[in-house]
Amino acid sequence: MKFTGTTQLFCMLTLVLATACTTKKENTSSSTHLGSIEHGFRISDAAKRDFEEGLLLLHSFEYEDANEAFRKAQTADDQEIMVYWGLAMTHYKALWGLQDVEAGRAVIAEWDSVRNENVEVSDLELGFWKGVELLYGDGELKERNQQYSAHMKQLYEENPNNLEVAAFYSLGLMWADYSDEENLRLSSQIAAGIMEENPTHPGALHYMIHANDNPEFAKVAINAADRYAAIAPDATHALHMPSHIYVALGMWNEVVRSNTASYAASINRMERKGLDGTNRGYHSMAWLHYGLLQQGKYDEAVALLKEMIGYYQEGEGSDSYLINMQNQQRIESGYWPKDVTIQHVDDSGLGLESKSAIHFVRSLIAFDNQDVQTIQNEKDTLTNHLEAAKLLIGDDGVAMCSAGTTRYAPSESSIKKTQVVIKQMNALIAMLENDSQQVESELKLATELELDSRYDPGPPFIAYPSFEMYGDWLLDQERFEDALEQFDISLERRTNRMKAMKGKLAALKALERNEEAEELQQLINQFATTLVAAI
Repeated sequence: MKFTGTTQLFCMLTLVLATACTTKKENTSSSTHLGSIEHGFRISDAAKRDFEEGLLLLHSFEYEDANEAFRKAQTADDQEIMVYWGLAMTHYKALWGLQDVEAGRAVIAEWDSVRNENVEVSDLELGFWKGVELLYGDGELKERNQQYSAHMKQLYEENPNNLEVAAFYSLGLMWADYSDEENLRLSSQIAAGIMEENPTHPGALHYMIHANDNPEFAKVAINAADRYAAIAPDATHALHMPSHIYVALGMWNEVVRSNTASYAASINRMERKGLDGTNRGYHSMAWLHYGLLQQGKYDEAVALLKEMIGYYQEGEGSDSYLINMQNQQRIESGYWPKDVTIQHVDDSGLGLESKSAIHFVRSLIAFDNQDVQTIQNEKDTLTNHLEAAKLLIGDDGVAMCSAGTTRYAPSESSIKKTQVVIKQMNALIAMLENDSQQVESELKLATELELDSRYDPGPPFIAYPSFEMYGDWLLDQERFEDALEQFDISLERRTNRMKAMKGKLAALKALERNEEAEELQQLINQFATTLVAAI
């Protein structure tokens, strides 16, 4: 079945969401289906229900709705310190790179202004409050995150049986340094311990997924991924999160199902709350688009891209997700759809990922038109962005304060990956100039750089993995053994990527390795079922 427009897409999404909701079975701590917690805080009866709903939502990163619930709890009882803690935490979206420090400090000041000195606050509650004071205190972001993690470690050692302490310590470890494998393994172990005590704790399931969000460790979190959406189907983000593990394991049918349900839930939330179109789940929409491309469903992906373009033109779409979707569409399908006009989105306020994507897709379109000069211009512009970004990185590889908004601040990793993209653009120019030696030189350098780069959860920063670009070129050169080697490297790093599998299949057929080719074809066919069958 193909997506043919907004109405048809929404009907399909609604059907999937209705199906997903039939799995609601677990007990919860509120009237909604968000999982369950036993926190140990002494919350008044007047504020308890809304506080607990806010806490459940907070664990699923539903920050706006969590803030709303905590505000209701505050209205019911303005002398609950943990309500203000919750409000402050809704402004600290560290894994998204979106910390509103001023808003958090305002909440702390709000509590200071209303607090009755006779109100009793437990040591546990004071420990949590100390955590937000550290998060919104002085110093660089990295320092504050590390201080918070160290504080939660101490609180965890003092309260080894409190699952909320454990959950926020697990999260704090990832905030402190998401690139540190030791931190991730410890975070995962703590989350696993919580799950043993409470299998329906949304934070434990959520953080287990984040801590194992790469092909090497994803299998550790497959049970958490399978359960999370079922125990918290009222959280849009919980419906999306399992797809992090599914992408890492190349489970494309599950990726599509997960993000279809999440996107539908975002539409339902919009209608229920009377919100405008900027509140659509563009994150899950982009991941759904990527999943469809990995299933080889290029027409369905085009329809979804058209939807995104329509929202963008109406002033409601997402600049960054549109840029990435356009890039992915051209790369995965191998052509730009004739009836779609590429959107020249302004990426000046976005990060290196978006800048790389927009300049690379323009270069690919220019390559299709054999336009060397345009590719050179795009490469020069991206090179300028890269050089400017380098000036914002400190000696520790972390962006300095002058980099601005954390979400789009450059990093050592984004700089390296942008360098790969520039090498790829050089290769495109060399291909059009029929300089085979230069093509191979640029692609070899690109693969070497990419081998030394970190895995990106979800749709990759380097949207055309250089191993696949090199492999495709080697196929054209009829160097089939060499091509096969490159596609195998890509598949080791990105499980079951459709473009790499199709490239490998072509190489195997050319080498007359027919039995292996047949096995691979059967795997590809597993993802070529209709969307309804995938659901």
